[in-house]
Amino acid sequence: MSVSAGKSVRLNRLFNPKDGKAVCVAADHGWMSDPTANVMELESILHKVVQGGADGILISFGTALRLGHIIQGKNSPAMLIRADWMNLPRLGGANVSNILPVVNFKKMATSFAKDALLVGASAITIYYFIGYNDEFETINIEQSAMFARECRKIGLPLIIEPMAIGGMVSGVNIAEILIASARIAVEIGADALKIPYTGDVKTFKLLVDQSRVPVLVLGGAKSDVPRDALELVDEALQAGASGTVFGRNVTKATDPQKMVADLCALVHENKSLDEIFGETSKSGYRLKAIPENCTGCQLCEIVCTQFHEKNYGIKSARIKIHAKGSEPAFKPSVCTLCGKCVNACEPGALTIGDKGYLVLDKSRCNGCAHCMVACPFGVITMNAETNTPIFCDLCLGDPQCVKWCKRDALTLVKRKENDVANKLGNEN
Repeated sequence: MSVSAGKSVRLNRLFNPKDGKAVCVAADHGWMSDPTANVMELESILHKVVQGGADGILISFGTALRLGHIIQGKNSPAMLIRADWMNLPRLGGANVSNILPVVNFKKMATSFAKDALLVGASAITIYYFIGYNDEFETINIEQSAMFARECRKIGLPLIIEPMAIGGMVSGVNIAEILIASARIAVEIGADALKIPYTGDVKTFKLLVDQSRVPVLVLGGAKSDVPRDALELVDEALQAGASGTVFGRNVTKATDPQKMVADLCALVHENKSLDEIFGETSKSGYRLKAIPENCTGCQLCEIVCTQFHEKNYGIKSARIKIHAKGSEPAFKPSVCTLCGKCVNACEPGALTIGDKGYLVLDKSRCNGCAHCMVACPFGVITMNAETNTPIFCDLCLGDPQCVKWCKRDALTLVKRKENDVANKLGNEN
């Protein structure tokens, strides 16, 4: 997208010229929700965010007037101004106490682009809601177009934040809706996007590729485990994201400075999560099923059987395709390395080896079949001849089911130690 000289200068202040990426922190929560601790202690938090090395900080116009001095200077983060207001957090949201709850979803413009320039902002950020109803979306389109016109006139970058909200939005169609809303936001005139993660690398890559402007992934709801929050960013970066915008995961963190520094290490220094958290994990990868991509062709079962028959002389698939009476119509069941079988093996014959997949010490196996009973996905069986378990070993690190699946219904994802496959089944 062609941008004016003024926009280019300001975008370069936000996105690091060396890699074109940015780590931003959203600190505009007090503008729309109850006065939680991270809102009341914002001044000290902003100092820590700056020290952590953030590239940009999103605040309200009022905060810019009070605390703008914290993010001024040659090496300070870029200031981003939230130029609109909405009451969604008070509409039954779980992240705030809702002292003053609301009944109807409302949104309105509150600051002008020229106001943002007067306080030294490098960009403004606005919402674009899709999926609530036609009338509400019309208001969003009108306001977004108005901001886009203003920003073009004065050379101020416009960051649009598409949000899929409403009764027609579900886990099944959320990725498609976000991809569509990203394209619409760019058509309106967005110079960059601030957008939720679609849920997997493949669909987010499609969103990034179609947007053709820098895409910053949202950090999502507050996570009690910092690594879990950073894993989302790691996947988004694999898909081509230009960075991230973290809110409560930074402002409510025990150590906001360290959280920002860890994000910068991930985004700018290309460090792995293991390096960031000082772990030397031997866990490797695990299988992940994406049921909505599965056509039920059972090719994965065939290649699994053939591989293990050729290498072990055992004709049995370590993966199962189940037909369902609802959408998605098919569900692949795979070993997620949840560890249930390992915990159930009393003699310690079944373990997760150094290379990150299940291995069996036949000298210890007593044929009790406790591992088979413990498997929540039913992908462990017993060899009638040897009375030993037949289980997924990731084809010794090169899973054939992933290689042969033409619809990307099976993939490999980074596995961390003690990963219990998202509470056994959420991803399988």
